[in-house]
Amino acid sequence: MLICSCHERRRAAEQLATKRADQLAIVTGLLLARDPTVTPESVGDLMAQVAPAPGARAALTRHLVAHPEALTAGGSRMPKVVAEFIYAAIAAGITGLTSPGCALCGRPRTLVHTHGDSERICTTCYSRLLTATCSSCGRDGHRIRSRDVDGQPVCPRCHDRARPLEVCAGCQELRGLKRSTRDGLGYCRSCIARRAPTEPCSICGRDRRVNARTATGGAVCTGCYDKTRTGTVACDECGQVVPLAARADGRIGTGTGKNLCAGCYRHPERECGICGRTRRVALRATTVSPDICATCYQAPIVDCSVCGQHALGRRATRNGRPWCFGCQATDRIDRLLAGPDGTIPIGVKEVRDVLVATHRPRSILNNWDRIESLTLLAHLARQHDELSHELLDAEGDRFSVGYLRALLVATGVLPDRDEHATRLRRFAAAVIDEIADPRHQQTLGRYVRWHVIARAKPDRHGRLNATISDRCRQEIRTAQRFLDHLTRRGRTVDDCTQADLDTWLSTRRATRIRFPRWLLDHGHLPGLALPDAVPAAGPRTQLDQDEHWALVRRMLHDEDSASIEDRAAACLVLLYAQPLSKIVSLTTDDLTLDDDGTYLRLGAEPLLLPPPLDALVTSLPIAKPFGAASTLADQRWLFPGKWAGHHQNPTSMMGRLNKLGITTRTSRNSAMLHLAATVPPAVFASLIGISTGAATKWAGYAGSNWTTYAANRTNATANPPQNQ
Repeated sequence: MLICSCHERRRAAEQLATKRADQLAIVTGLLLARDPTVTPESVGDLMAQVAPAPGARAALTRHLVAHPEALTAGGSRMPKVVAEFIYAAIAAGITGLTSPGCALCGRPRTLVHTHGDSERICTTCYSRLLTATCSSCGRDGHRIRSRDVDGQPVCPRCHDRARPLEVCAGCQELRGLKRSTRDGLGYCRSCIARRAPTEPCSICGRDRRVNARTATGGAVCTGCYDKTRTGTVACDECGQVVPLAARADGRIGTGTGKNLCAGCYRHPERECGICGRTRRVALRATTVSPDICATCYQAPIVDCSVCGQHALGRRATRNGRPWCFGCQATDRIDRLLAGPDGTIPIGVKEVRDVLVATHRPRSILNNWDRIESLTLLAHLARQHDELSHELLDAEGDRFSVGYLRALLVATGVLPDRDEHATRLRRFAAAVIDEIADPRHQQTLGRYVRWHVIARAKPDRHGRLNATISDRCRQEIRTAQRFLDHLTRRGRTVDDCTQADLDTWLSTRRATRIRFPRWLLDHGHLPGLALPDAVPAAGPRTQLDQDEHWALVRRMLHDEDSASIEDRAAACLVLLYAQPLSKIVSLTTDDLTLDDDGTYLRLGAEPLLLPPPLDALVTSLPIAKPFGAASTLADQRWLFPGKWAGHHQNPTSMMGRLNKLGITTRTSRNSAMLHLAATVPPAVFASLIGISTGAATKWAGYAGSNWTTYAANRTNATANPPQNQ
């Protein structure tokens, strides 16, 4: 009996070996028809890997013999073992095969489940179709992730919340883990993604994780898959058939039960657990963390692996380790400004230190591609051994050049100079060069040099301000246009006729008469006559008194109406008719505090500020939180600007006041009429910084006669009224 039993086992083994050889020969023959380089040994290894059991090998061979097109047709009508064999063959380098895909999502997944007419789908799609009412949260229409002890369905969110948190073997953080099939350790979702094997993407060529495969088995990364995938379901909002960001019956719940594309889908708005603002949620709440908005999610507080500080940054940007924004900005600035030898040149290092010390490094990172001043600085430092004003002048007058110049001056790299005066002289020289006639060039040069620029009055700090500089430019351009007017008519200044002059003065005579009058005073335009000067008219616009004082009350008392700077500037315009060019140039030296109150020097005599205006002005200056102005601000300016060491631009302040409903010219007219009607001209002229003649004119506009003020005051003092 023992001999018979051994003989039967030997015969069964021989039959199994023969059957395996036949199966190997059949499968090898089918693969050789697609790829001539296939060998029986490689096919045998694949079959041993995918179908080690006799039943699996038989099912594989039987299906391939009955349906040999399965190797190239793709699709999903095949047993699981056939799909796994084709996946393994493509991964082994066998060509001519087409990767099977899920009947619903088309991805190369393990086709475990049956769906529809003998088609097979992956586990992800199967779980999407398997929906029920969660026994924990009560949400309906969500897929079943697991079941509780009573067998009731549990959705994925409740399942993940119920899982105990463990220490991840990769990042050592307390997370919900999944066990690795390679080493049996638990890893969080982020570490699993980092540990996933990679292949070169067949579309972009980068070595990335495989998200899908092409019809020929080529790998497709996540980015290329998102760009190339097409939609099959129409969006319920816009009606476009595009890839969906949320499905009505999918794993991403929208709360509305709709199919929504990326353009129509919006995250829900809830209170952020970090900043407290009601914003769209970027990270939904869990049992251990609150809802987090996009701003707080993108900028968490980390323990920087470089400087060790507890600051805003990224969790995994430096070899998978946390990195604060300050260190990121420093590294990027150093790489940009460093020379070929890796060192930062003298003169550039001072600017680098200021930028590194800024309190808002995240702003530098977010606007890196738009910071032209840094790029210009790096370019000039590489091309020249020493920086100068002339190098910057050659770059034009754009904003980035002015910002960089202010930065270099504030750090001591370049000497300080009157920029408005310098730019005015450059502008005048350029305009003069545009004149073709040499005689006209000479005439315009004398006018510009000795009448326009020489008579331009500097401000209290001995410099030209933006308003005076712009007015001078307008006068120069108007003179140039007059000379062009004569050239077009075939005339010169010396043979100009009365008809030529009258045609020029027919429109806007107030501004067009200045240059001809100068020509007439200096011996040009012989025999011609100019019209008499027109007396200055009164103010054309003014505010209604009720509206004017309503604005004053709002600026003085409503803390939410505007910033402290804008409220203080608005009050100086509405109450004391101050021009913005003068307001922005106020310094701490103009402010005096003593026992009597707060005094602000606007003219020859200091002005006592009433409350609560005194509190607004004494709270100035407000430190700027942006850019180099935060570290290089000149503390003397009451209204510091965005440029290092400079005060605010009056045009910028005008734009903000206009948004508050305050028109500068109209508000100044109203304030000046009120002062002229209530205060003698000689008094308010010395307080607000205008001439007595101008104050007298305004008194005439207001209808006030102060000529008897001194006599009435003397009589009232000498003869006081008697008590009745």
